[in-house]
Amino acid sequence: MSWCWPVVEPCYKSALSYFCVKVGHIWKLKKNLVLLRSALDKLIAERDDVLNRVNAGELKGEQRLATVAKWLSLVQTIETHTYLLFDLASSRTASSSSPPQDHRLSTSGCWFSTCDLSQEVFKKLTQVQSLSGQGFQDVTEQPPPPVVQVRLCHQTVGLDATLDKTWETLRKDDFRILGIYGMGGVGKTTLLTLINNKFVGVKNEFDVVIWVESSKDTDVDKIQDAIGERLRICDSNWSTHSRTKKAGEISRVLRQIKPRFVLLLDDLWEEVSLTAIGIPLLGRKYKVVFTTRSKDVCSTMRANEDIEVQCLAESEAWDLFKLKVRCDGFNDQVSDIAKKIAAKCCGLPLAIEVIGKTLASKTSVDQWRRALETLESYPSEFKGTEEGIFQVLKLSYDNLEIKDAKCFQYCALFPKAYYIKQDELVEYWIGEGFIDEKDGRERAKHRGYEIIDTLVGAGLLLVDGGESNKKVYMHDMIREMALLIVSKIRDGERFLVKTDAGLSQLPDVTDWTTVTKMSLINNEIKSIPEDPEFPDQTSLVTLFLQNNKLVDIVSKFFLVMSTLVVLDLSWNLQITELQGISELVSLRLLNLKGTSIKYLPEGLRVLSKLIHLNLESTSNLRSIGLISELKRLQVLRFYGSAAALDCCLLKILDQLKGLQFLTVTVNNDSVLKEFFRSKRLAGMTHGLYLEGLKIPFAAVGELSSLHKLEMVNCDITESEWEGHRRDQYAPSTSSNQITPMNPWFKDLRAVVINSCIHLKDLTWLVYAPKLESLSVESSPKMTELINKAKAEGVAGVNPFQELQVLRLHYLKELRSIYGSQVSFPKLKLNKVEIENCPNLHQRPVEENR
Repeated sequence: MSWCWPVVEPCYKSALSYFCVKVGHIWKLKKNLVLLRSALDKLIAERDDVLNRVNAGELKGEQRLATVAKWLSLVQTIETHTYLLFDLASSRTASSSSPPQDHRLSTSGCWFSTCDLSQEVFKKLTQVQSLSGQGFQDVTEQPPPPVVQVRLCHQTVGLDATLDKTWETLRKDDFRILGIYGMGGVGKTTLLTLINNKFVGVKNEFDVVIWVESSKDTDVDKIQDAIGERLRICDSNWSTHSRTKKAGEISRVLRQIKPRFVLLLDDLWEEVSLTAIGIPLLGRKYKVVFTTRSKDVCSTMRANEDIEVQCLAESEAWDLFKLKVRCDGFNDQVSDIAKKIAAKCCGLPLAIEVIGKTLASKTSVDQWRRALETLESYPSEFKGTEEGIFQVLKLSYDNLEIKDAKCFQYCALFPKAYYIKQDELVEYWIGEGFIDEKDGRERAKHRGYEIIDTLVGAGLLLVDGGESNKKVYMHDMIREMALLIVSKIRDGERFLVKTDAGLSQLPDVTDWTTVTKMSLINNEIKSIPEDPEFPDQTSLVTLFLQNNKLVDIVSKFFLVMSTLVVLDLSWNLQITELQGISELVSLRLLNLKGTSIKYLPEGLRVLSKLIHLNLESTSNLRSIGLISELKRLQVLRFYGSAAALDCCLLKILDQLKGLQFLTVTVNNDSVLKEFFRSKRLAGMTHGLYLEGLKIPFAAVGELSSLHKLEMVNCDITESEWEGHRRDQYAPSTSSNQITPMNPWFKDLRAVVINSCIHLKDLTWLVYAPKLESLSVESSPKMTELINKAKAEGVAGVNPFQELQVLRLHYLKELRSIYGSQVSFPKLKLNKVEIENCPNLHQRPVEENR
């Protein structure tokens, strides 16, 4: 048998070794089970520590490391399998202790199963021990930046249409830079937030959407830091980098890695160089959207389109107010008061939210009534308005230059919801000395209009949509903010504004010496008696008393007003004389329009600083010859005055070398002819009131500055019209049409025709391309406004394209406006009055209504 041992020996030794290992596993099963349970408990403890660290990191917005995530998954799996193994071991132990039916079979079966179990326990122990003791230094990391970071936004009202328009514009390939502008608190940031969140729906089209909050003091470094953080390129050395190096890093990422970027800049106050920041304006996939209070910023930032966020409509404002106050359960009384309070906010979302929040807890009628009374009389005292509303609005004011700020403050002198004519506002500013006229009056006026544009662009003034945007007004909340500013002494100035207050006498002023500007427009003041409380001298510079019921003003009142620069007494219909006006030695602007004065006061002679005198609509005034002493006079208005131009006055006017602006009344044919011969005076005439004259149309039409023309009981014959038409217009060389050599009425804006009994038509109006207002009354022979046969000989006739106001009264023979068809693209329906014109069946048509 010796020959087979070498063959059997390897098998024997292998079997013996296997058997020994198995025996060893069986021998150590209990011990290994104890070790496995201990190792698993340790691993679970380590797992719990790691999970706590992971959860803490995830709360900070971090994400778990991939290695940690895999390890946790393995631990979870092995924990499950190990507990199953424990259960199996427990069941085997229980079965081995029960009495066997066949000891031999039981022993062999138990032996082999125990052997396998023991081996599996040992294997699990090895696996558990291998997972234990990893000692992770870091378990989480900053995740890669998401394409869009969703921003929280409260429920909105009234922004849907603007959002749709903005989003539609932004989605166009050709629109790269978009500006969103509007007054403070109107909802620009809310709109930008909605736009940011809409990018979630198209995030696959962009690499990153970046939100940056700017500030009043635009800081390029801070903008770069915000962009750097969003792109995750800010390392420990970032703060030491120069602006140029930061720009280079930002540009590199946005050019090479994330070229399809969107930059949302909120609250820009001035132009900022995108290139200096590091924004590469290359390719066709990027978008830049910014919000600003100033429309001028949209221009300087070269936006492809500007979108204005406007105040809410009345119904939308009420919906938002209800949302903030939760007033569904209120009774009718409270609801009626709540609607009035909501209306006081004038559609400004910021005001609605602040006031609504303050009133949310109010339930009784008395509480709501007191709130309304406070808002109407003392809005700045209403809880939350000063810090919640006015401070936000005031940021726009704080950003103004000193001169522009003064001009803005001045607008607070006018009543609430008052539409201020731009040219009149500029005249006040010039009169006050805010604008220097040393370079000529036209340049000064242009500067005034530029200031208005600045204030409109900053959202501090609003433009009236009618009458070619010739009027501006203040939002009620802006006005209240302005009144809060000017009611306190600043730089030695304080305003007292009591407009529409129902005053029957001057208001009580504790210290007249502190008030520099006073406005008492639209009251019931009948007289200014001698008041023992008047100081020896006031500091008053501006006094607005227009549209009161003044009859008497004591001379002492003017005696203490030597500092007065602007005095407006217009539309005090019962004022017949002014005493003591000679004391107003600083006066530069005097407005007596619509008063009943019969003679200019003698004291007017000594007002050597007077540059502006308004005597329009003074129906009792006999003469204005005293103006010969006013050597600095620049503006003289006596349109519609009984003190008509005569030869003597014509000479006086010609000698006033500083005169630059004129409106006149003429009721004498020979005087009119002499007036037209004075090219200087005719060239500065902006308003012409003609009464009882035979009108030479050629001369009138050539008045280059004429804006307003009124004719009362004047005679224009057909032959005269035709003759002047032939003289002024020559046939075109290329056709039989008439081409103007010297166009008439090129700046005429308003025409009033009254009681011109021989007038048959107004065909000459075809030469007034800028006409905005037309009023025709009591002209019994007028059959048509424009005679089509006459107009056909003139090239490019398209009358009334700028007309906004039309009044036709008592024209019994009027049958046509202009042929069979005429359009009025800018005519306002509420500005059309047609009365007692029984034969006129053709009505004005407004295009694109």
